[in-house]
Amino acid sequence: MNLPVDSTEKELIRQKYRKLVTECRAFLNKENTATLRQAFNMMLTLHGRKLLDNKEPYFCHAVDVACIVAGEMGLGFVSVIASLLNGISFTEAGVQEFYKKNKLDEARIINESLNRIRELPTERLPGNAENFISLLLSLSSDVRVVLLQLADRLQYMRTISSLSEPLQKLVSAETSDLYAPLAHRLGLYRIKSELDELSLQYSNPAVYEDIATKIRKAETENRDFLNSFLEPVSAELIRMGLDFTIKKRTKAVSSVYAKIIKQEVSFEEVYDLFAIRIILNSLPDNEKADCWKAYSAVTNIYTPEPKRLRDWITIPRPNGYESLHITVLGPAKRWVEVQIRTRRMDEEAELGNAAHWRYKGQRGAVETSEWLNSIRKILENPREAEVALAKGQKPASSSDMIYVFTPEGDLKKLKAGSTVLDFAFEVHTNIGSKCSGGKVNRKIVPIRHQLKSGDMVEIITSKNQNPNIDWLGWVATSRAKNKIKRYLKEAEFKQAEAGKEIFRRKLTQLKISNADEAINKLVAHFRLSGPLDLYQQLAEDRIEPSQLKDVLIVNPKESKDAEEKSESRLPAKAESRSQNRTSENVIIVNETSEIEGYKLARCCNPVMGDEIFGFITVGDGIKIHRANCPNAARMKSRYPYRTMEAQWSTPAEGTYFLATIKISGFDQLGILNTITTMISNELKMDVRTISLDSKGGRFDGIIKVSIRDKKHLEFLLKKLLTIKGIIKASRLSTSS
Repeated sequence: MNLPVDSTEKELIRQKYRKLVTECRAFLNKENTATLRQAFNMMLTLHGRKLLDNKEPYFCHAVDVACIVAGEMGLGFVSVIASLLNGISFTEAGVQEFYKKNKLDEARIINESLNRIRELPTERLPGNAENFISLLLSLSSDVRVVLLQLADRLQYMRTISSLSEPLQKLVSAETSDLYAPLAHRLGLYRIKSELDELSLQYSNPAVYEDIATKIRKAETENRDFLNSFLEPVSAELIRMGLDFTIKKRTKAVSSVYAKIIKQEVSFEEVYDLFAIRIILNSLPDNEKADCWKAYSAVTNIYTPEPKRLRDWITIPRPNGYESLHITVLGPAKRWVEVQIRTRRMDEEAELGNAAHWRYKGQRGAVETSEWLNSIRKILENPREAEVALAKGQKPASSSDMIYVFTPEGDLKKLKAGSTVLDFAFEVHTNIGSKCSGGKVNRKIVPIRHQLKSGDMVEIITSKNQNPNIDWLGWVATSRAKNKIKRYLKEAEFKQAEAGKEIFRRKLTQLKISNADEAINKLVAHFRLSGPLDLYQQLAEDRIEPSQLKDVLIVNPKESKDAEEKSESRLPAKAESRSQNRTSENVIIVNETSEIEGYKLARCCNPVMGDEIFGFITVGDGIKIHRANCPNAARMKSRYPYRTMEAQWSTPAEGTYFLATIKISGFDQLGILNTITTMISNELKMDVRTISLDSKGGRFDGIIKVSIRDKKHLEFLLKKLLTIKGIIKASRLSTSS
């Protein structure tokens, strides 16, 4: 060392080094002792007289953290080296060479992760603590990173008395929100308790001192009480022949305070201030019986409160926790909580799946239980800890989620694979719909850029930006997908409303009053799926308003020619029985009726086999409708006197009906040819028209085909669904 130090500093350095060696003696040998000393000297040289904001010399802090890591956490050599060199830049002379020469790449990687964690914003922790804990775990491929971070915070909390009061409160709040729960989830209960105690002591010193004083007083007052309580219990347990151990514990100040706040009770109403645990040494086959014997021993002497009995022996908790919890009225009419369990149950409660951090209901506990449980067991065996922790696996589900920050420091939890666009919709729907890009860690990226845990994301918006169908392929979260789909659907209806207004204005100009008939003509002429399709095409200028006149206003000669041509093509739509033989054999409309003419209604296109009825129109004769026609209910309720019974007669040979079918599915090469080949060649049906509209890898189509009857139509629908790529095929009314 080439540091100019005085005798006092030299003595402090010697004390710190001796303390470090003492804590590390379990794994030190001649070779790594030299490496440890080299790391210690490098740390002294590079930190010098640098002070933390609590006025503690940085080298003292580093050594004390290393001692916690080795002595209190039971970690090994790599963790100690990482603790000593934590916070030292990798660009400093000799640092990289030291890692490489001594084969300490693991220590280097640990410190790289610690540097990244240190840069994370923690200003908004109160509302993000649980996600922040998950972020720390997801960022750490090596769990020692999290443990070293905890050790660093524990040592810092032990020395914050020299900080200003506002800073004490700030650091304490952060510790309470983040680090104490993190220690709890890792099963480091003593560290968790100490962090809670220190946090409360400095964030709310008046409350802490008040409760601590009451606990000290209660301990003094209750020492004799507890002895008198236990004396007859012990005698009864011995009389029953049970092998047992009794533990007593006083609740921590922070734990008492938490219960007072949560349950809204006074200090005097905290019944489990002093808890007694009876631990039985029982054979596996006798565990339950022995526990109930111990229960009898206690309740034979003291009156139990039945409402506070918790029987997790007969039926263990879902997480495997087993124990009997009873509250009894002891001497001087004071309530005492007694827990009864066997040694196996006690060990599993502390180390197994039923560990304290799980049965207290911590969120996220189930998904990380196996991983954290293995960590707790490793920490019980310091000799194996170093190797095992280096191989420690993160929870499987951690790879399914990422945690990213807003510019304000809020933390958002997203599905793995999420993009800037997912993040934008997570922040707010309006921001998502106007997202044009983003800044990730201050670098501009496109909306399709995939995010990773720890990213800081800022959204760039544009007032001219709107969602489109391609966005569905650029997002991973269901929230974003649903928002995009909703926007696209609303946009379709807005377009349809605009097109509908264009249609109405044109009808007014043309002085056409029957809008339904006009729609039917236009839909048939342009081969559309229905009115909605017509309105959208008008709004998008795919159909010009001027084209409506050409279809709707025709001279009488053209109209007659078109009608004759239509009737010759569709024998099922004959004008009257006398004019068309096919119709005479197809439909019977009240055979006693004097009304001769009828037509098949275009709004529902009935075919042989459908349930039907007749409706007398004002100037167009009888129209035959399907019983489930969209207009049926209105016609029957408003004009019951104009409805007539109708039924199908035996069809003549060669009678066909025109049916409209809607299909949809995934677009594939040659699918149009496959459809027409099946219908025409395989099924021998006459295809009148077919049209497919492809967009974004999917298609929608309309097929008009001549069929014999309803069964013939149903057979066709089933066959269409066997074609690869078609996911839906259904009969369509022209008014749909």
